[in-house]
Amino acid sequence: MEDHEVDEESVWSNFDKSVAYMKEVASLYESAFGCKADGPSSTNRKTVTKAHLDEAQNQAQQVLELLASNLLNASTTIVNSIEKQESEADRLKHKVSAIRQTIRDRQVALDQEAISKFYSSHKANQIRMPMPTSSARSTSMKQQQYLKLALAPKQDIQ
Repeated sequence: MEDHEVDEESVWSNFDKSVAYMKEVASLYESAFGCKADGPSSTNRKTVTKAHLDEAQNQAQQVLELLASNLLNASTTIVNSIEKQESEADRLKHKVSAIRQTIRDRQVALDQEAISKFYSSHKANQIRMPMPTSSARSTSMKQQQYLKLALAPKQDIQ
């Protein structure tokens, strides 16, 4: 990661250097030709030799090549940084998905464990309750029969 940061710093440093170099060439044009690159021509123009023109053209070409190279390096650095961030985002997305799946799996296991405990507890309660004895069952059935008769509509016996 540190190498990547150093590379980024050198790309931007080189870009700044190319801008400074371009300003130096512009200054050379101003002094050689007696005019500013971004302003109107001054009235006191200097005589320029072919050698001055050739040197100015050569330096302008070098500046443009250096600037183009540094722009390419800067754009490549930006693209690489974006791709790295996208890759990291994808990696994190997969990690989050795996964590969510682990949570879902754990929740299912906990739910199944709770259900199992509930049913085993419920079965244990049913087993613990004493079954009525046969005499108690007989008494209970007699009581139910009596209650049924008491609830039945009275019939007149003639």
